[in-house]
Amino acid sequence: MSGLAGRLMRGGLPNMAIRGSQLFFRFALSFYIVSQLGLEAAGIYGLAIGAIGIVPATVGWGLNYFISREVVGHTPATAAGMICDRLTITVASLLVGTIVAVPVLVWMTGGVGETTILILILLWLETLALDIYMPMIGLEMALFANVMVFIRSALWIPVVVAIGFLHPPFQTLNAIFLGWIASHFVAYAMLFLHLRRWPIREGLRERMQLGRLGRRVRDAWYIYFSDLGIVGLGYADRFILNALLGLTATGIYSFYFSITNALQTLIATAVVQLALPRMVRAARSGDRAEWRAELRRQMTKTLAYAGVLGAIIFAATEVIFRVSPEGRFPVDRPLLAIMLLAATVRSGSDLLNISITSMGRDRAYAATNVAGVAMALVFGASFMWIFGLIGAGLSAVATAGSLFVIRLLYLRHIGRSEVVLPAATVEAPQ
Repeated sequence: MSGLAGRLMRGGLPNMAIRGSQLFFRFALSFYIVSQLGLEAAGIYGLAIGAIGIVPATVGWGLNYFISREVVGHTPATAAGMICDRLTITVASLLVGTIVAVPVLVWMTGGVGETTILILILLWLETLALDIYMPMIGLEMALFANVMVFIRSALWIPVVVAIGFLHPPFQTLNAIFLGWIASHFVAYAMLFLHLRRWPIREGLRERMQLGRLGRRVRDAWYIYFSDLGIVGLGYADRFILNALLGLTATGIYSFYFSITNALQTLIATAVVQLALPRMVRAARSGDRAEWRAELRRQMTKTLAYAGVLGAIIFAATEVIFRVSPEGRFPVDRPLLAIMLLAATVRSGSDLLNISITSMGRDRAYAATNVAGVAMALVFGASFMWIFGLIGAGLSAVATAGSLFVIRLLYLRHIGRSEVVLPAATVEAPQ
């Protein structure tokens, strides 16, 4: 048993357990917001989640791709200088972005309320947290990094929900955002205690090398646009929906997205991420037949697991709808089914994307990500304009299906080409 337990631990079981718990709490929070705060509050929360997903990539300049690789082999003490330089650029970018965004918000909405201020604080905290998380993976502190993610992303949720039920005046979006903000300071305190044994101050005394990071930005602009494509593909639809149909429709969509996104996140954690090293080894072996066979094996596993998990999620959601009082949740079974289908197709498309990475085709990887957000914008605007809310689901299926076909055709095209040794990449959290 000890040998089996050791293999499970090395295979990422603790990280998967943490991610699964995080998804469960987020899943519960969506039901809480919809049932207790209403669909408009769910719409605002969904837009906030979209902004928190997009902003880190927008001001990140693609630098985490390199920092995560360059800190490999370092200790927290010797990597402190590089991480500090990276955070300096982030703070400057966030400051400029805030100075630009606040007047725009005032012009568009007539003022900046308490909720908007809390969301802006969360944008800062989440961006800085991601820029700390990524180097920690490269420093082989993955388990501790994921515990920090769990604390700042999920552990506070049952506390805030319990307070809301015990004291109904605290059943507000602002209370949720305040709990989320407080969790960041708990995570940072834990990080400080964890790093006390390292002589971090010595590393921080090193001369700043912002010029080196600036050259990184210029040399790998395609990584930046790839990052924007990835987050845009995940969050652009809700902003289009809000512009066309308003907050209530956005709330319904965000509610179902929180359900169906769990499928894609779990498949990414349990199957797709684990397939990357296998695909890389098969590609480097030079045996194209073995590489294609490995791709078929991983694709079969991805789609089979996603199909089964999708059916379970649909059935579980149906049970919740049936046992809940009528009118508590927006029941739209066709939308749920379509979005589950989209999540399944996206999982397969994600596998094809890491297969492109395994062949060392970084520019093609970036190009398909950018193409994905372009298609999401075009399909989203047209489908939602024509079909309304159900068009959001149809747009997701059309975008995922188109990307799947494009990536599959590209892989067939390069299947007999020479392998370009890929640079190391690190997967960000969903």
